[in-house]
Amino acid sequence: MTRLLTFVIACFLVLNAAFGAEPQNLEWAMSSPLFRLAKSNNEEPATLLDPCVVKHDGKWHLFAGGPGGVMYYQLEDFKADGLPIRGKKLSFTGGGGVPQVYFHRESKKWHLVGQMSYKDEEGKMRFAPCLSTNVKVENPEGWSKLTKMDVTLPTDEKGMPAGWMDFYVIFDGDKVHMFGTSGGRLWRTETKTADFPQGWTKPVLALKANIVYASHTYRQETEKGVRFLTTITSSAHDPESKKNRQFQVSYVAERLDGPWTPDLVKWDNPFVGFGNARIADSRWSREVIHGEPLRESNDERMILEREPTQFVFHAKAKLKNEESSPIIDCIGVLQRAKK
Repeated sequence: MTRLLTFVIACFLVLNAAFGAEPQNLEWAMSSPLFRLAKSNNEEPATLLDPCVVKHDGKWHLFAGGPGGVMYYQLEDFKADGLPIRGKKLSFTGGGGVPQVYFHRESKKWHLVGQMSYKDEEGKMRFAPCLSTNVKVENPEGWSKLTKMDVTLPTDEKGMPAGWMDFYVIFDGDKVHMFGTSGGRLWRTETKTADFPQGWTKPVLALKANIVYASHTYRQETEKGVRFLTTITSSAHDPESKKNRQFQVSYVAERLDGPWTPDLVKWDNPFVGFGNARIADSRWSREVIHGEPLRESNDERMILEREPTQFVFHAKAKLKNEESSPIIDCIGVLQRAKK
């Protein structure tokens, strides 16, 4: 990982002037696009989505949606314009997208929480959470068949089923909480730790806000005690592009069952976005579509440092710095910047 950080910081993190007059609670410096996921049959870059990174044995292991399934890499293999690399597809089929990976201490197994599609009684396509396990995080062939988690769909204010997605779990004592999102809403369900991965309660509304999708929820130790932080993809008007763009906001709570209150939620003062990221490469399309902070801990409690120093994400970027260049989804890394 040292090589990656040196490469990102030394070669690509050209710092610009601070954005706007409002003081920033966080500032990030953004790497160039890390394109070089190659397709299986040629050397062309391929799309890579929804990255999740977990640390084990001093290495950062990256899981993401790729060509035909969930792919595995080591993060330090990525270079901005280096040689093409090919990840390894995980052994399960039929889902697992938008992965969350952590080490489950009691079972001594790695867990991958993802989503799988199914049709409801009316034939409408829905997403459900699912689980795969593995003894070795670095073994892409060792993941078990996906187990669907049996949880009812959330219902909106009119009593209608709300299709949700992008599931994320966090263990807290004798309970496991799972969050999922639908347009404008964050939902929460829970089960007993002893009953996981089944036994879920009916989902309840945790937060109604400017939510696009994909919450990531963590436990943090602060000078005032424990708090919980969730990062969520949001959308706002970008003054430069004159279009709505996605970025990452944060909400905090003293308990996982809420209430959740705004933390960094504005375009010009977000958790991560073009309002507080110093950009060295104009190929980026001014969005941070999906991502998560890199945490030193790797277990099911989802413990995150009070001030995380790195953030991995995917966004759209041009392959070349030319007007007519093709645009694909690719990986980038943000490094916390000194003010």
